[in-house]
Amino acid sequence: MWRYVALLLLLTPSLYNANKFSEIRETCLALDDLVSWAKAHHYLLIVDFLFGIRVAQGELEMLSQSPQSYTWSLDILTQIHLLKNKVDRLASLAFYDMQNDTDNDYFKKFQRLVDTKYYISSHYSTERRFGSIPRFPDPIEQDPTFSEQQSDGCMREILGTEETPACTISRKCYKQMTNRESEDYQLTHQLLYLILAQVRGCSKELARVTLIQDTSVIELETTFTAKIFQRLPSILDSGRYDLFTEMVMIGQMLNYREFYRSKILELLMLWQDSTGCYNDDTLTPPDLKNQTNYIGRKLFADEIIDDSCSEHMTALALIVLTLTLRHQLHSLPQELVTWSFANLTLISLCGLVLVGLVVCFKKRRFRILRHFLA
Repeated sequence: MWRYVALLLLLTPSLYNANKFSEIRETCLALDDLVSWAKAHHYLLIVDFLFGIRVAQGELEMLSQSPQSYTWSLDILTQIHLLKNKVDRLASLAFYDMQNDTDNDYFKKFQRLVDTKYYISSHYSTERRFGSIPRFPDPIEQDPTFSEQQSDGCMREILGTEETPACTISRKCYKQMTNRESEDYQLTHQLLYLILAQVRGCSKELARVTLIQDTSVIELETTFTAKIFQRLPSILDSGRYDLFTEMVMIGQMLNYREFYRSKILELLMLWQDSTGCYNDDTLTPPDLKNQTNYIGRKLFADEIIDDSCSEHMTALALIVLTLTLRHQLHSLPQELVTWSFANLTLISLCGLVLVGLVVCFKKRRFRILRHFLA
């Protein structure tokens, strides 16, 4: 009996990795459907969606060039390269459309935000985990002075404008973007500000300002992200799925392991429309529609395409799915990665058949076979 148990234990890694490869394939398919939808509507995409595309571009490029990629199976590598090429083409189309739209004032203000790829995980390559998460008080009424215009202005300080050089961090913006009483959309704005400052090469300037204020960037990121993580269940229960996804995106950008739970991926798969986008009607409860201004605007602006598809939610999902794919691939046991999904499935099935034959053989049900083998 123990021999059969030992044999099953030997097969367990194959079964485990077959399941992991199945999850990776599902993530790739979800991404492919989303990018196909976006490509079909490239002329309608907004600047904030293009930012999501730029993040996906950078992450997929790093995956295709990862030192671990030579150990990945051919089918995985093929899917990554196909996705990368598809996203690269989408980025070119969307950027060209916006450049040639003379009435797009928002693009003119934020062209520097979307003129390059973002290699988020190269700045946050070390996986983070929370220690003990402090108990934050219940949300309070938000600061009415935290406006979309002010937040945009602070982001532009980091990017640089015709009037100010890049990596400018004014006292007013720093105070607003590090306010520890913020909640919900304001909180995601603050964390994106910190992330943007570092991926745009402003780490020294940001560190200098935080040191003057007797804190650190990592302390701010940890505190704000821990608050987001604590708020996730209530946000999900309230039906604010776009804010939930927005918070997950920020947590994944900062590479906190807790934001990669399988339940989150299951929800994103469930919410995705058959066309590849995320349907505003099914994801936003009627009593919450048009009522997000009480906590500040969404991290990304929104447009509804085809009377139902939310660019805001779909852009968030694009980033989350891409970062999830990166995490899935880097979490694979390297000694077994070279086996493809088909290989692992086949060996697992053969192993189970072998176990069945051994059991039957032991029970003398195959006496003729035993006699022949003897």
